[in-house]
Amino acid sequence: MKYLLFLNHPKGEKVFKVTKAKERLARKYFKQIDTLETSINFEGREIPATVDFNIFTKLSNFDCFNCQDPCCGDNPVVFSDKTRDFLLENFEKYDNKTKIPSILENFGLSSKEITESIKNDPGLIPEEFLENEIDMCSCSYKPDNCSTLCSIHGIALEKNMTFEQIIGLKPLVCSLWPLEILSEDDLSRVFITLPDDFTNNFITEDYYNIACINLDFTSSPFFRRSNPVGFEEKNYVPFYLAYKDTIIFTLGENFYNDIVKKIQEVGRDA
Repeated sequence: MKYLLFLNHPKGEKVFKVTKAKERLARKYFKQIDTLETSINFEGREIPATVDFNIFTKLSNFDCFNCQDPCCGDNPVVFSDKTRDFLLENFEKYDNKTKIPSILENFGLSSKEITESIKNDPGLIPEEFLENEIDMCSCSYKPDNCSTLCSIHGIALEKNMTFEQIIGLKPLVCSLWPLEILSEDDLSRVFITLPDDFTNNFITEDYYNIACINLDFTSSPFFRRSNPVGFEEKNYVPFYLAYKDTIIFTLGENFYNDIVKKIQEVGRDA
């Protein structure tokens, strides 16, 4: 099995390949729970999907402007030509937000070398700087001393681009985070869920301490010490509502409608 959203990760199989142990856990999990059989439209390809639909009712609140958790931990994909062109067209804005070109210039790179790196290098910067002099994703930026945001998203908003256009520019894994999509090796079927404490411990990371999908954690003193504001309980809504447009624009409207229909059917039968 593979983690579908990491197939284009610069580190390759080291990241996108599901270990045998986690694959056994995943197959066991999806056999034991009530699932929805539908399909997703993934990059123009229709793929059958087995969905842990109940978890789409999980309460979530993506309060990014009040979050101090550095989600943009590394470069999640080899960036598309469309994204590279967009950043070059908005070079000054990209530099003002991320400071990446200025940092590279400080290390002695010429303007031409910086432009060529954005055009050609997997992570938009020379590999020797990745996770060394420059940590986190090369598109991440801080509007203040707290939150970490996406410069692609930020620049697009400043240009009054539509949400669908923004989705088309950002790496899919960034838009759909924290959705977990596992696939068969030949992409003949995908399995979709959300992190849920330790019940589905085949996921890529431990999200137990991530407030946006763990309402209980926001009331803990550990969280409130570093995040005294934001993440209010009244702003938490089911994931399928919070991510409605994102799901439709990335995985297809039929997929979204099938989930909503199934959730409503189960609710009526309960």
